[in-house]
Amino acid sequence: MRVVAITPRSAFSNGEEVVVDLDNEGFSAESKFQQWTLVSGRKRHQRNLDALMDAFAEARVSTTPETMAAELKELEESGAMQQDASTAHANEFHWRDIGSMFIPRRDFFATPLLIDASVLVFIAMVATGVHVLSPTGEDLLAWGANYRPYTLDGQWWRLLTCCFVHIGAFHLLLNMYALLMIGLHLEPLLGRWRMFALYGITGVFASLTSLWWHDNTVSAGASGAIFGLYGVFLALLFTDLFHKDVRRNLLQSIGIFVVYNLINGLKGGVDNAAHIGGLVSGLAMGGGLYFTLRKPDVPVVHLAAWSGPLLALGLCSGMVLRSIPMDDAVFQKELAAFQVLEQQGIAPFNMPDDATANAQLILVQDSGLPAWREAVALLHRTDSLDLSPEMARQRNLFTIYAEARLHNMELVEAALMKGDTEPDAEMQASFARIDSVLSVINGE
Repeated sequence: MRVVAITPRSAFSNGEEVVVDLDNEGFSAESKFQQWTLVSGRKRHQRNLDALMDAFAEARVSTTPETMAAELKELEESGAMQQDASTAHANEFHWRDIGSMFIPRRDFFATPLLIDASVLVFIAMVATGVHVLSPTGEDLLAWGANYRPYTLDGQWWRLLTCCFVHIGAFHLLLNMYALLMIGLHLEPLLGRWRMFALYGITGVFASLTSLWWHDNTVSAGASGAIFGLYGVFLALLFTDLFHKDVRRNLLQSIGIFVVYNLINGLKGGVDNAAHIGGLVSGLAMGGGLYFTLRKPDVPVVHLAAWSGPLLALGLCSGMVLRSIPMDDAVFQKELAAFQVLEQQGIAPFNMPDDATANAQLILVQDSGLPAWREAVALLHRTDSLDLSPEMARQRNLFTIYAEARLHNMELVEAALMKGDTEPDAEMQASFARIDSVLSVINGE
């Protein structure tokens, strides 16, 4: 005879199947998942079998065969246990089980939708011509990435939209796997609406932290919000909501994930500021949510548990914004105007080879010199702006470049007026200085 029991559902399990085969010589037992899952369950299955053996040992001492048979019949009739189960292969891998992770269902709703949103945004990006592995900064900005000059210029929606934009297929794959892992643990415990809210709150705070730390960096990806969710879970793991064995195992695995990724972020090319901002905000939110899980029917507890951490994060956000130089966006607009003047200023060097000296002189006087004089004046007008160190460095370099161009154009005008056809030493030195400054501006 085969008897199948299903363990109780919890935040970390959809219920495991414990199969017991009975015959005249004894019994054999097996614990397995009802469906394929990404979560490792060796220790969980061993605990199920240990509990079964303990129950058998106790039953042999305290229960007669007649009583055991009566209880077994009652359980079979209630549906809690069944004979001749048809789920012998339910825990085998099927590709359709991968697809089920992307389909929202009643008990696992928010996580699939968050994953689907990022995947759909990425598909739309690629469909419009964005490179599948290495999008450009311009592409990312067009789709909502976070960038200090743009965000501080009133485009505050970038704090959230950047959480759904990814820098290539590998970036998307890694982030969605991490989101799925934490969602499998966290959403059954918190519910769909808390999951949505926490993703948004921690994602925005992660973006603010990135905004504060980086002067001139385009930031995108769900990792800040994902670190926020891991922070929420870590905060809850330090409470009495979990059995000590469960707590120890999860703290070990999640702690390793968090520490490894933070260390890996030190090598460059990773927005560790967003990771840290998300983690800290998640820890704060998780600390408050503990009380709502302990007293779910007390409205004042819910109000305090949400408003307290949100108020603290709001104050921190205000301090962060006050510390950020706010004129970077203004300088970016002035820089765009400078680039227009630059094109006018170099026009005399783009004339046909057969252009006469008189035609060149006219263009130098009518276009080149006025453009560079206006460019130098424009850059000096930005001296009073409150700029970040990187933007201030750019302003200084562009000012040096514009002044070098103006001096060079004055030398060209003088040579044309004299009828000189070959550049003298001063003009050659002027061209060399321009090339040198351009190399620094271009990061060469």
